[in-house]
Amino acid sequence: MIAMCIRRTLTAGALSMLFAGEVALAQDPLAPRVLRTATTIMLDGKFLESEWSLTDSISTLTQRDPAEGAPSSERTVVRFLATPQGLAIGVWAYDREPTGIRGTQLRRDADLSADDQFSIIIDAQQDKRSGFIFTINPNGALNDSELLTFESENLSWDGIWDARTQITTEGWFAEMLIPWSTLRYRRADDTFGVNLRRFIRRKNEESLWRGFRRTEGIRFLEREGQITGLTNLPARARVELRPFVLSEGRLPARAATEAANDSVVAPAATDARIGLDAKFGITPTLTLDLTTNTDFAQAEVDRQIVNLTRFPLFFPEQRTFFTEGAGIFDFGRLRQTQLFYSRRIGLAPNGSTIPLLAGARLQGRVGAQQVGLLAVRTGGDEDALDLIGRVKRDVLGRGFVGAMGQTRSRPGDPMSASGGLDFTFPFVVHGQNLVFLGATAWHQDSAGSPIGHYSRFIIDFPNDVADIVARLDRVDESFNPPLGFVQQRGIWRYGGSVDFTPRPHRWGIRRLDFSLINYNVVTRLDGALDNASFEVRPFGAQFERGDRFELNLQYNLDRPQEAFELFPGTEIDAGRFDWKRVELVYTGTAAWTLIPAVTLAAGEFYDGSGTDATLAVRYARAPYLLLALEAVAQDWSRNGGGFSARTARLRVDYAFSPRLNLTWFGQYDNESRRAAVNTRVRWTRRPGSDLYVVYNSAWPTGYDRGVPWSRPLNGGVVVKYVQYLRR
Repeated sequence: MIAMCIRRTLTAGALSMLFAGEVALAQDPLAPRVLRTATTIMLDGKFLESEWSLTDSISTLTQRDPAEGAPSSERTVVRFLATPQGLAIGVWAYDREPTGIRGTQLRRDADLSADDQFSIIIDAQQDKRSGFIFTINPNGALNDSELLTFESENLSWDGIWDARTQITTEGWFAEMLIPWSTLRYRRADDTFGVNLRRFIRRKNEESLWRGFRRTEGIRFLEREGQITGLTNLPARARVELRPFVLSEGRLPARAATEAANDSVVAPAATDARIGLDAKFGITPTLTLDLTTNTDFAQAEVDRQIVNLTRFPLFFPEQRTFFTEGAGIFDFGRLRQTQLFYSRRIGLAPNGSTIPLLAGARLQGRVGAQQVGLLAVRTGGDEDALDLIGRVKRDVLGRGFVGAMGQTRSRPGDPMSASGGLDFTFPFVVHGQNLVFLGATAWHQDSAGSPIGHYSRFIIDFPNDVADIVARLDRVDESFNPPLGFVQQRGIWRYGGSVDFTPRPHRWGIRRLDFSLINYNVVTRLDGALDNASFEVRPFGAQFERGDRFELNLQYNLDRPQEAFELFPGTEIDAGRFDWKRVELVYTGTAAWTLIPAVTLAAGEFYDGSGTDATLAVRYARAPYLLLALEAVAQDWSRNGGGFSARTARLRVDYAFSPRLNLTWFGQYDNESRRAAVNTRVRWTRRPGSDLYVVYNSAWPTGYDRGVPWSRPLNGGVVVKYVQYLRR
């Protein structure tokens, strides 16, 4: 009987999703009409052109938080113009307390959570699965991202667009211009899917045009609105070119020793080279990217982390060729068991670079399919040709069924191959999200070798008052794709959580946060326990002003079958280990000028005991300076020894303007005995054309002779200019 009810409910949910998809194809009768104009809009935030007063307006934003369904507390008006250059968007963000408008950032792609902000998502293909989010704050700082799912986005995506703002006694106002070439649309359509969001920092208030329910939001494209009148739009640019020139000077590379620092392992050198990135519009919705002699000097450096586990660490991708459109290639459990991990291409295990000679990426939409093809040729010690193919077929509203395949071939080695199938089936049942996800994959090192398999299944209930998820994974011992990331092999993994977040609307608390259980249990394929972690949160709260507090109780088990080094000089033997810990977490609100984040943990750890303390402080002096300091201290002791692990990071961002900024990032940890500095200046001459000046260096630490500042382990300066051309 219960099974029959579930089937009926899911069937009704599936039918409602299918019906919703059909309705979405019809034009919204209330869709604002975009005025076409031959006028070139001057971006200044002043709206001097008469066309702004002639086009339709959107002025009905509704609160999502704190008062779901209530009108926005401040009036917002948004208008659109179709200009020869692109889609112009005017934003009138009125504010009865203009002195309370907050804008602390000027830097491109800065975290704007501490500021008032306005966002628009544009689903130009109206597939309710893809789109770009463009965000601006009162200072004119730009931030953009690519939609991945209704729960996530790719923050590394960089689009070509521009905006200007001004603040007056009536509020703050913005003019945005998104070139047609940045968007992907079918010329036969005259409608774009869009949604709008305004965030008022001092009130911690989020308001949207559509999708304002707490189970929805700006990424929930099934509730998007529409704008019409976009007829006879220009065809996509046939080609976009980004040629670059680069000059580099490197100091001698040295090996660190206790006695001296004179062991030169590579001499000083200079280098100059050119390269090219090109983008071709194959169809209105399909793009081919080509790159040759690729360089990633401007990419963010990795964070130094002390690893106090026996499992490999996951580092996110930072290189632009791989981050753009990366969502199409997601397969498996991210950061845990991924069929494709782009850092396996062009990066050695120690993080050093391997020449990327050429690459091609075909990506976009063909009918009801999203497709992605990636081919990369690397040189140096890797000397490999890597091919990755991906396709997703639309089903059930936001759902898909997909397939992926990849190969790696190297001279003299047999070709390895991997592939898999996956699905996501989302439902809306009585206004609540219910998602089923699954995947199966295989890998073979060469013809005739054992085939390793990986499978997973997930049931997810991601909603406002309750977030419940259950996961099951199985990974064969021989599943080890060379282009993937596999944290553990030869295991069953059982994971999930049950979280409740009621809203009391009193005591200054916006949401309470209770976690009945958060668990991760790993057994070997023979059923023996390998490791497990359990966490209960008896109390947590998000306050109306935005700060948060958590109390977590943790219980961990580990059953290593062989000894491993936990920290230099400290080894954990094979055996059985159980330990308990208590953790306190406090994070200040982004509305403060000085924002603290503190984590304190104490209790047992393997066969000893210890404490962990993390202090992060963020200071913003609007609108130019941002300081972020993070320090981690992990102390552990047992009979016969112990260790003290230390990590420190300091980041300084200084923005001279929204288009000229300086970033200095220094970090240190006593596990690697290394201090490093990365300094980067970026000047955007015009959207898409950038000058970068990058300095990197590192020094050995932890020796009695002190830090040899005048004789670094390595160092170098790179000057790179990228010119954007479109035809």
